[in-house]
Amino acid sequence: MTSQSRRELAAEPWQSTALRTGTIALAIGACVGVSSGRLSVVLPTSLIALWFTLGGHFVEVLFRNRLRYGIGTGPFVQVFARLACWFVGGSALYAGAGATRAILTGRGFPSWPWWTGGAFFVGLELLVHLWLRSHGQPSFYDGRG
Repeated sequence: MTSQSRRELAAEPWQSTALRTGTIALAIGACVGVSSGRLSVVLPTSLIALWFTLGGHFVEVLFRNRLRYGIGTGPFVQVFARLACWFVGGSALYAGAGATRAILTGRGFPSWPWWTGGAFFVGLELLVHLWLRSHGQPSFYDGRG
């Protein structure tokens, strides 16, 4: 058995991924639209949120299926690498979301520093994995997810 065949690859049907990430993005857009009293922002906000929901899924799959196998196996190394992957990925997703916002609204790129997207994404992933752990699913916290 090769090391490649021992890998536990993260995979899910594309339809499930699209339904889950699209629904979350649409819910975010709807919440922003309702809370601001402007339903016209639901679709643009949903498209921007999709950067973090769908894009975030791909950042996680990239780490779980590729990057984690190219680094050391020690728990500290794995934790640091995953946090770094989330930070870099979140920063890139923030750049994409900001560019999308600028294109859709014509208001330019958000004024927050580039690293806020990475910090936000790390926090978001930690919360998502806490939820997974509380529901008995593999997560960052138990080293299985």
